[in-house]
Amino acid sequence: MQDRYRRQKAFVEIGEEGQRLLNNSRVAICGMGALGAMVAERLCRTGVGFMRLIDRDWVELDNLPRQALYTTQDAIDLLPKSIAAETHLRAINPDIELESVVEDVTFLNAKKWLADVDCILDGTDNFETRYLINDVSVQMGVPWVHAGIVGASGQAMAFVPNATACFRCLLPEAPPVEQMQTCDSAGVLGAAVGVIASWQAVEAIKILVRKKIAGDGFLRVFSLWEGDVRKIRVPKSESCRTCHDRQFDFLSGDIGTHARVLCGRGAVQIQPAGRERIDLEVLANRLRSEGSVVQTPFLVRFDLQPHQISVFGDGRAIVHGTENPDEARKIYARWIGG
Repeated sequence: MQDRYRRQKAFVEIGEEGQRLLNNSRVAICGMGALGAMVAERLCRTGVGFMRLIDRDWVELDNLPRQALYTTQDAIDLLPKSIAAETHLRAINPDIELESVVEDVTFLNAKKWLADVDCILDGTDNFETRYLINDVSVQMGVPWVHAGIVGASGQAMAFVPNATACFRCLLPEAPPVEQMQTCDSAGVLGAAVGVIASWQAVEAIKILVRKKIAGDGFLRVFSLWEGDVRKIRVPKSESCRTCHDRQFDFLSGDIGTHARVLCGRGAVQIQPAGRERIDLEVLANRLRSEGSVVQTPFLVRFDLQPHQISVFGDGRAIVHGTENPDEARKIYARWIGG
C-alpha cells in the first residue's frame, strides 16, 4: 500500500521519526472559523494523530469566502462548525482521531478541553479567550500558537512555556474595544487567511516534532496586501502576572464575562452560570406559539424581530440584533429563562 506521508517524510526536518511523533501527537483547535478550520485541514493532512475541534458557532453563508473547509450545504443545514469540520476532515484522512466539541471555552471547562494535548491552536476571535488559553498553557505547560487576522493583515506567534514569553507578556491588557478593528469593519481577505493559517500550522508542526527552533520568541506581523513581513522579538516580562507571578486571573474566573459581544456579528453571546443542559425539543415546542422557530439536533433558533435567539443544548445562547449585553441578558431571561 502506498505510504500517505512518504513525501512529507522525505523532508529532512520531518523524516521517519518526525512522522511518528506527528502520528502520536494530540492537538486542540480553539475556534473553527477562518483560521481554525484551515489549520485543522493542514494538520489533518499532516497526520496529527488526534485533533479536538472546539467551536461555539454554526456555519453561515457569509463564512464561506474565508472559511475554506465548509460548504453551502453546511450553511443551509445550520451545522455547528466543529461538527461540519469533523465530517470533512474524516473524509480527508480517516486514519486520525477527531473529537468535535460544540461549546464555548470558559474558565469552567478550559482545562477539560485544553490541558491534555501537546499543542493548542488559536482560532478565536476575542482576547478574553486568548488570555484563558494562555493561562492554561502556562499553568499546565502546554505550548500554543496564537494568530489573528483582519483585512489582509495578521500576526502569529508560538508560545512555549518556560522557553518564550507568554501572551500576557506581549499584551498585559487587551486593547480598548473602540480601538480595535473587526472583521465587520475591516473585512477579511480569504486568501490572506491561508497564509496566516499555514504559518500557524508550520509552527505547530515544529513543536510537535520537538524541534529546538520551535517557539523562537518572535511575533510575526504580516501585511500581505503590501507583501511585508516583520519579526518583533517579545521578551519575557518580569512584571507579567501570568508567567512570572503565576496569577491565572482568567482561569480562576476572576476576570471574565458571561455576556460577550461577538466580532462583526451584531450579536451578544450569553453564557449562563451553572445552568444544566437544555432539552431543545421542549424549548422549541414552547417557543413555537410565540414566533418562528427553526430546530436542528444542535440548536433552536427563535425569530422575534428585530432580534433572533439561537440556543444551544448547554444553555448558551447568541442574541442577534443587539450589541448591548444588558439588553441581550433581558431578552434571554424573557424568552429562555433567567
